Amino acid sequence: MNANPWALPKDRALRRLLVLLDARAGKACDVAPDDHADPRIVTLRHRELERLRAHVCLHGQRPGTYGLYFEYPHPVPGILESEENLPLPAALASLALHFDA
Repeated sequence: MNANPWALPKDRALRRLLVLLDARAGKACDVAPDDHADPRIVTLRHRELERLRAHVCLHGQRPGTYGLYFEYPHPVPGILESEENLPLPAALASLALHFDA
């Protein structure tokens, strides 16, 4: 990953997810350079496929869960575009699958 997760101005829950994701899929994705200034959202992108992205947010989620919003280079019918209220292990698994790590 291109950034130290603990140094990012993000909510502690997002920083924790990023630390764990770095160990699992850090070679496949980075924090997007155009990441939002919102401390409760982080945007990730694939290192080689810039339009393969994921947004992880805490807004509107139950406490201790994450919302994931996926972007693909080309629309793919039947592929999930979002997941809501995921516990940390499920969010990590979905992100690793999305970035194919």
